[in-house]
Amino acid sequence: MKKILAISLAIFACAIIAPQFAFGADSATIKKNMAERKPKIETLKKAGTVGENNTGYLEVMKDKDGKDVTIEDADKKIVEAENTDRKAVYAAIAKKEGSTVDKVGELRAKQIRSKAAEGEFIQGEDGKWIKAPKPAPAEKKDEKK
Repeated sequence: MKKILAISLAIFACAIIAPQFAFGADSATIKKNMAERKPKIETLKKAGTVGENNTGYLEVMKDKDGKDVTIEDADKKIVEAENTDRKAVYAAIAKKEGSTVDKVGELRAKQIRSKAAEGEFIQGEDGKWIKAPKPAPAEKKDEKK
């Protein structure tokens, strides 16, 4: 359990706060590229074209016949580039934490699922795709003094 917590904290620190420390020379480029792609990826997720799978990567959604939904070549390249950079992030974290790329990706997928916007496609641990539910309202703190 402590190792999972350590890996989760490392994911947060390396992927969100300071990826430059995890990757060395290429970190600034990876961070910049991921930031530049983010608006387009969010648009693709809102449109239901792309979802977050249970291994920590983006995936083009399938139609009812099991074929990839129609997606522009430029958008496919954005998804592929994002997944390549995510894999680099996960590899750096795995190396630092003595874990595996797959385990780091799975832990990151859990974080992504917990923060997914309502209606975005997310893949559960069981492999089933669902639309992210509306977040539960925040509980108000007891104001007794």
